[in-house]
Amino acid sequence: MKEQRTHNSSRIPILFLAIVLLSLSCTRQASNEQQIMFAAKSFYDSAQTTGEGFVYISGTLSGDGVAYKNNTVAVSCYKDRMECVTYSIAQIGPNQVSRLAQPITYPITKWDSHEIVATELVTPMNCYKNTISIVRKSESAVWIEEPVNQSGAACKNADTRILKWTIEDSPGWKALHKNNK
Repeated sequence: MKEQRTHNSSRIPILFLAIVLLSLSCTRQASNEQQIMFAAKSFYDSAQTTGEGFVYISGTLSGDGVAYKNNTVAVSCYKDRMECVTYSIAQIGPNQVSRLAQPITYPITKWDSHEIVATELVTPMNCYKNTISIVRKSESAVWIEEPVNQSGAACKNADTRILKWTIEDSPGWKALHKNNK
C-alpha cells in the first residue's frame, strides 16, 4: 500500500503540469480569439484615377510608444481644403474597442506629386505636435509625435521622446498572412 501512495504522489506533479499546460494553451487560444481583427492597410490616391486632389490611407498605427497596439487609423487629405482629417479606434481590452475618436484636422504644409505633409497647429496647451507625412509612390505614411511646450506647467510630466510610427497592416492581418504562408 505504501508503494502505491508513492507511485500516485509522483503522478500528481505530472498531472498538475499537464493541467497547467492545457490551461495556458486554452488561455492563449482565448486571447487570440479575443483579438479584434481590424482591416488591412489601404491606400487611395485620386491622382491615379480621377486627377482630383484626394489621398486616403488607413491601417494600424505601429511602432514604439503606441498606447494600444491593436488599433486602426484613417487619414483623409484634401488638396482643395489643404487639410488632412484623421479618425482612430483601438482595442482597449478583450473583445472591447474604444469609442471612435473625434476627427482631428491637420493643416497641410506640403502637397506635391511625391509627398503630402500635414502638421498639427501648436497651442500653449499642447504637450506634443503631430506631423503626418504620406509618400504617394510607396503608398506609405509616417506619423511623428514630438514634444513641445515642455517648459509649461501642463507639460511638466510629459514624455520627452520623439515617437515615430508607420501605418501598417493590423496585427490580425499580419497573423493571417503569416499562417497562410
